[in-house]
Amino acid sequence: MKHIAYLLISILCLLGAASHAWAATTNTPIATINAQKILSDSKAAKEALAKFQADFLPRETGLQELSSKLKEKSAELEKIAPSLAPSQLLARQKEVDDLARDLKRRQQQFVEDREARKRDDIQQVFRIATQAVKVYAEKSHIDMVFQDTVYAAPGADITAEVIQLMDSQ
Repeated sequence: MKHIAYLLISILCLLGAASHAWAATTNTPIATINAQKILSDSKAAKEALAKFQADFLPRETGLQELSSKLKEKSAELEKIAPSLAPSQLLARQKEVDDLARDLKRRQQQFVEDREARKRDDIQQVFRIATQAVKVYAEKSHIDMVFQDTVYAAPGADITAEVIQLMDSQ
């Protein structure tokens, strides 16, 4: 597995060096953007995160309450189990088991919904960023923009300008 990681890093370095050499010989303007910075600093990303949290916080709170309820019922059953008749014990145990299954199902659905929404929100922010990159590159006569390069000279990083353009739209 480490060999694959080293191979990928080597390929990225070679591509970066090759593109730099190509750009130097052809006088082709190139730039780079930092995707993580766009996801953390842009207004679109911050708004998406706030909406995401507002949408999922009530469900998460509900799951925590259901989990607390399950713990309480389990603890209560442990305390009174010796004094219950076998049929009552089975009925109470079934109730706790049903609650545990319901909690597990809801947690799985919550995680699936949350991950799908996160992917959608990130894609939406990147659509906005891609449009801003295109506008900025055309306006600044940049021929090529790389995302998340291994190294770029400070003057080649247009992330701040792209974020500013995104925020102004």
